Amino acid sequence: MVIAGCGPIDSKEEPPAQEHETQRSDALAQPFQYPPLQTGLDELRVEIDPALLELFYEDEDTPPQPIFITFPGGRRVQAEMRLRGNSSRGWPKKSWRIDLGSSEQYKGRKKLNLLSEWREQTMMLEKLAYDMLEAMNVPVSRATYVRLVINGEYQGVYLDTDRVDKSLLRNRGFQDLDANIYRAGGKNGEMKTSFDKKYQRDWEKETNESLPNDDLVSFLKALNHTPEPNLEAMLEQRIELEHYLRVLVAEALVTMGTNEDARSYWIHDAVTDRWTYGPWDFNNTDAKYVPDSRPGKQAKYKHPLFNFSLFDGWVEEEWLDREEDDPGRFKPIFSNLNTRIVNHPQLRDRLLALYEKGIAELLAPAVLAARIDAMHALLAPHMRGAPHVVQALFDDSPRYLKEYSANRTGFLRSEIARWRARKQQLVIQAVNAKEGWVELRNLHTSSVSTKGLVLTTNLRTAKKKNVPTKTLAPGETVRFTAKQLDLKLVEDGELGLFDGKSVVGIIDLLFFGKLPSGRYYERNRQTPSRWEIH
Repeated sequence: MVIAGCGPIDSKEEPPAQEHETQRSDALAQPFQYPPLQTGLDELRVEIDPALLELFYEDEDTPPQPIFITFPGGRRVQAEMRLRGNSSRGWPKKSWRIDLGSSEQYKGRKKLNLLSEWREQTMMLEKLAYDMLEAMNVPVSRATYVRLVINGEYQGVYLDTDRVDKSLLRNRGFQDLDANIYRAGGKNGEMKTSFDKKYQRDWEKETNESLPNDDLVSFLKALNHTPEPNLEAMLEQRIELEHYLRVLVAEALVTMGTNEDARSYWIHDAVTDRWTYGPWDFNNTDAKYVPDSRPGKQAKYKHPLFNFSLFDGWVEEEWLDREEDDPGRFKPIFSNLNTRIVNHPQLRDRLLALYEKGIAELLAPAVLAARIDAMHALLAPHMRGAPHVVQALFDDSPRYLKEYSANRTGFLRSEIARWRARKQQLVIQAVNAKEGWVELRNLHTSSVSTKGLVLTTNLRTAKKKNVPTKTLAPGETVRFTAKQLDLKLVEDGELGLFDGKSVVGIIDLLFFGKLPSGRYYERNRQTPSRWEIH
């Protein structure tokens, strides 16, 4: 399914979404409270021909095989089972997908995702992420611990995580029970209008596969080419924005990494005509306690704010690793949606306020320590003697996670303070794509030079220095033509000003859509944080 190109975007400036402001205030007034922790673990018992089971260990792509599964209470049903995941297929403790067929269900679901969590020996971080989302009233997947037994042999504790499918639509109260569900392709999730076939895969449609994907095409066009003055109103209209921002909070609290491999979901509810984000693969947290760690290790906690955006310094680290292994193939991978949110002052302030609330009510040691102790006590009897458990790491996990809670809390608060104190110096002042010119302006109280800077129409190509050298006095503006910059300015695209040193060395940026003849984008002279269409 190839995403089509972009068309014109209505440039009419929409009024502020006043009706959402009261809702946001009310939502912030409601405390984030963890859901009650389960008091016991269901045991799922699988029977499978041993020869068929062995196939999964010989070939990770073995198709689904027939099984019988017995649920608590003794109900025994026929089903199919296969491996799930990507790299996890090679782990000694496998993750499984069980399909119960059309006539059977377990807790309202026809398909079960049993996550082994082998690479995260605390067994708690991914579960905490989903509990945080529930605490913030985000209607996405939930996760529950279960015991798994295969052919009479105990396999250990698994995280039974809701699949993003039609069962989830029903169980989470979506109005459209036949909604279109799309899944991001591998090394993707960038929310662009196209993808790079050298290293990325296209979106996959999970429901209503025979119908066109026009809604996705329209959605991506709007995310990328809605004029900046209209961005917040468009996002309020097109997506469940408050829910999306809260997902970003959960990702920050658990230090989510490598979102491009998570292959998360977007759900289009045709009744409300709004989109909901379905996050996935929180086992990609940078803080995980990997099996080859030594007890006493400190969890990683310094992933910057605004994960998977152009403002996330770790985007460059991921790119450099890939560039070393496969030079010239990859570009930096990040979300255009996240980048636009962070770049928009009002949306960024909303997100920072949610970060502060999430830290205080879900992450801070005064809140999280008791939750960690309770989760560890719940799991401990089921972990002792289970296969593929590094017992010393699991026993150390309360110390590990409490220390992480304190370190991450302090780090995030320092990041929030840094961003609140941030002041722009050199900015893109105006863009006229049709006439082919860009203006830069010095907002600082001292002079600034353009030497070595980059202006690019591709935010993932940021190191070709092309800005003529000029020293700008305080308040001074300079205009460069597209010819001077060796750029081709398209009427609906993106423009980034970079420091020329780093692929995340972003100084300023603008996403823009096609405007009527004679119109152009410019920052307000008195309030430079506000873009206008002239």
